[in-house]
Amino acid sequence: MNQVPQSGRPDENFLTFVDMASERSRASLGKDGSGLATPISLLIRRLNRRMAADSERLLPDGLSMANFRVCFTLWVAGPLEPHRVAQASLMSRAAVSAARKMLEAHQLVTAETSAADQRSIVLSLTPKGVALTEEIHAKNLAITEQYLAVLSPSEQHVLVGLLGKVADSSSASPSSPDDFSTM
Repeated sequence: MNQVPQSGRPDENFLTFVDMASERSRASLGKDGSGLATPISLLIRRLNRRMAADSERLLPDGLSMANFRVCFTLWVAGPLEPHRVAQASLMSRAAVSAARKMLEAHQLVTAETSAADQRSIVLSLTPKGVALTEEIHAKNLAITEQYLAVLSPSEQHVLVGLLGKVADSSSASPSSPDDFSTM
């Protein structure tokens, strides 16, 4: 059986692993494993994990990526009810509730009674929350630019188009039909 090499750059080892996984999928699953789903899936997940880890390093002590996702959602969309934050950020309502408590404790978010429905609340960023969100987002954009530097501007446009096409397809997420577009 092929072995993943233990020398060289970690990414080289991973690309060898991707090739091995593709070969194994073809050999074991035949037609079902012969397409590009295996390498695409592995490469997207690897890049996502690396970028997420880089983003997490930008957060101040005591805040998590879930906290930042709530702040970023409010920064983009403005004040929202918690269930709308959950939809827009692809988080559970429970995760938004837990993040809200931490964000209120750090004075990054406020919760006010909704003018439209007295039984509901609306979350808003404080000025401190806006400043922190913009600072982290700007740093995250710089990191993303570093990842994308291997692509020409036209290749970056193609990548955005292709990823958008896949994400927008009706089969992209059969297990989670609720998204921001349903608001």
